[in-house]
Amino acid sequence: MSAAHPGDRPAPTGHPAEPDPASPAPPGGPERPEGEGVPDRGTWEPRPAARWEDAFLSGNGRHGVLVFGDPDDDRVVVTHHSLVRPNGSEHARPPELAERLAALQDRLLAGEAHAAEDFTDGRPLQWVQPFHPAFQVRSRRPPGPVGRYRRTVDFTTGVVEWVCGERHSRVFVSRADDMVVQYVTGPDLGFDLLLDPRLPGAPGGLRVGRGTVLTADGALLWLRVGYPDSDRAYTGTTLAVVTGGRTTPGLPGLRVEGADSVLLLTRVRRHTGELDVVAEARALRASLTGPGPGPGPAPGPGAAGHETGHEAVGRGTAVQEAAGHGTAGHATAGQEAAGPDDRDVPAPVPGPAPGGVPGPAPGEVPGPAPGEVPGPAPGEVPTEALHARLLDRHLLLHRPAYGRVALTLAADEAERALPGSVLLGRPRSPALLERLFAAGRYHLLSAAGALPPRLTGLWTGDWDTAWSGAFTTDANLNLQTASAVAGALPEVVEAQAALVHGQLEHWRENARAVFGARGVVAPAHTDGESGYTYHFSREYPLHLWTAGADWLLKPLVDHDEARGEHDPRLTSALAEVAAFYEDFLTRTDEHGQVVVVPSYSPENAPANAGRGALDAAMDLSAARHALCTAAARRPGPDADRWLALAGRLPPHRVNGDGALAEWAWPGLDDTYEHRHLSHLYGVWPLDEITPYDTPYLAAAAHRALELRGSENDSAHGHLHHALVAARLRDGERVAHALGRVLGGDFFHDSLMSAHYPGRDVYNADAAHALPAVVIETLIQSTPDRLVLLPALPARFPAGELRGVRTRFGADVDLRWSRRGARAAIRPGRTCRVDLRTSSGARPLDLRAGEEHVLTLGTR
Repeated sequence: MSAAHPGDRPAPTGHPAEPDPASPAPPGGPERPEGEGVPDRGTWEPRPAARWEDAFLSGNGRHGVLVFGDPDDDRVVVTHHSLVRPNGSEHARPPELAERLAALQDRLLAGEAHAAEDFTDGRPLQWVQPFHPAFQVRSRRPPGPVGRYRRTVDFTTGVVEWVCGERHSRVFVSRADDMVVQYVTGPDLGFDLLLDPRLPGAPGGLRVGRGTVLTADGALLWLRVGYPDSDRAYTGTTLAVVTGGRTTPGLPGLRVEGADSVLLLTRVRRHTGELDVVAEARALRASLTGPGPGPGPAPGPGAAGHETGHEAVGRGTAVQEAAGHGTAGHATAGQEAAGPDDRDVPAPVPGPAPGGVPGPAPGEVPGPAPGEVPGPAPGEVPTEALHARLLDRHLLLHRPAYGRVALTLAADEAERALPGSVLLGRPRSPALLERLFAAGRYHLLSAAGALPPRLTGLWTGDWDTAWSGAFTTDANLNLQTASAVAGALPEVVEAQAALVHGQLEHWRENARAVFGARGVVAPAHTDGESGYTYHFSREYPLHLWTAGADWLLKPLVDHDEARGEHDPRLTSALAEVAAFYEDFLTRTDEHGQVVVVPSYSPENAPANAGRGALDAAMDLSAARHALCTAAARRPGPDADRWLALAGRLPPHRVNGDGALAEWAWPGLDDTYEHRHLSHLYGVWPLDEITPYDTPYLAAAAHRALELRGSENDSAHGHLHHALVAARLRDGERVAHALGRVLGGDFFHDSLMSAHYPGRDVYNADAAHALPAVVIETLIQSTPDRLVLLPALPARFPAGELRGVRTRFGADVDLRWSRRGARAAIRPGRTCRVDLRTSSGARPLDLRAGEEHVLTLGTR
């Protein structure tokens, strides 16, 4: 993880003290009996979330939600992958340093250990555009009678629910229709509904406009937020369909009284200029009437249609306001009770509307006229049926994707029934690992779509996100997506491919500007929009990291191997990486071997030199892998040159401690106390160093792992350690690393993780990487090898893992106990692989479409 200064970490957020999970639930519902209504794969809590970090999550890889579940102040924070706040970095470009490269190389080769510290253009460290939440869909009512309460999230459906007495709320983010769906039912429902932009950390100067238009069956609400000093903005649109009772306009928002049910459909768009709210409303309405994903037939405008027993008071009128809460003339906004999320949040100020046009006076925000807002289609359709239709379309996509892989351990049924907050207090419980595996898989799938998961996945309840809530590519991103291939989540790989292929033009500019080379160089930090390298400093010379393109393409290569096809876009990208190395690797040592100079091992430095050094192990592994992989996929004269260049790279070095050196260049001393394990790239995720093919280097890598410290106790460092240990067949070291995370209070009640112990800094690394660690301890594969039970910790003596996808195109189910193990292999293509078990090695012949069952003896 990059930071402004060595060892930097965001300041603690000052969370309120955690409630005792075992104490009686506060008003809003007594604790319910254990096991009642617990999802088979999901989690539950007996009380609403007091902090946004504990809110349950749902997402479709574009939109995300954080659901608090408070019956009296129901808050659903909406996020979107595209929401990044302009901060000037959108105009930043890589430094023009190519003309100075040769001189730097001369100095480093001559022994000037700190020469690279001057290889900058003098700019200060610049952070990428920070990720932020959109707003909260908020339903507030006077405190009601205490009822029996629970909130749950079902990972198999993506539905977050709360139940309080007879009131019931269900929220999911539709994969089919790309919108947030919330359905609230109960007798005599009454609440004030608004789209509330007041969230912690919001910057001053936001330009906020909003409006409400009543329709025959409810209302349309919209909220437009313009960024300070920018023509960019985002707009949220919510269509409310109300059954029974009556609706009246409110400032801000809508008042619902005496209703039987309310269905809310919400979308967010980031844009420049103005957004056509009428078109957004029509698209939301079409999702209710269309036959499936995509736009359906456009319903007629206005109030035509059915009343469903609902009275819209003042129907056909628009209620609009500008400048947000606290603006003079808007008494209802000023009278809202300040909640915990309102403290220290600056009120938005009046100003120009997004797009640079003059801002409206308060009460005059541009929006749809009443007749423009589409009403219901002719023919009455109950909201229950509308909700069921939307959910069914979503489940057709979500349920099969999530259900491809499942883990079961020998867990106690009583522990399986515990709330997540209680289970987290039992770090050695198999039930906890089961649930965190299921949750990590769910959160990873939910966060990946338009883009792969950010440092915060797809979620944040605060505008002030650590490390900009961006994509840190030099470790964190690939750790989060590590289970994508083996965990049978091609959706995650495709999201990473979207990020990569969408930025290749910027990567080409990085190669040209910094290195004067053809090909591509990836940035170490990106907001998802810009792929330019501009986030660097003297202390963190991330612009010198050349291994990034190969590192980020590795999951895509694994995915191609698993499906048995070559994506031509990937082949082309690999060729560009090889072309970069042809232009960059021009310096040689006295033995005629090429030298990677300058060379940066994220985010470490030799004990006796600067961070910009020579022949970092990660760079050697990346160059070798990229050149050889590109050659294998594109035979011909280019391939011959690439293979010849790969053959001239120096070998890895073993240092005086018997450890694989982080820098192969002689005389550079290792720094062992560091969270990153960049030098062990050849062990994981590459197959360059294995106990089977390169035992000497594997032993040296194991020694390097033994000597490695955890530095600042980052979760990603512990799980990276576990992944490498699993490849080296060290189950006890895996167990120790897992134990540091499971016992270090790294998980919130939502089962989303933190970056540091004590639930400090919301971060998805541990949550998303944990399933990969579990899979690697049980099943590993290459295109020609299957390894069963390589590193199973003794503390998990029995269980079953189903649906693992191998890189030779087979799915594997594995069941194990102290008495032995059984593996069922379902190959998609005919092949011979090298089978490795505790009994040794043997060839295994597999025929496409024929299940092959292996019975293994006691371990």
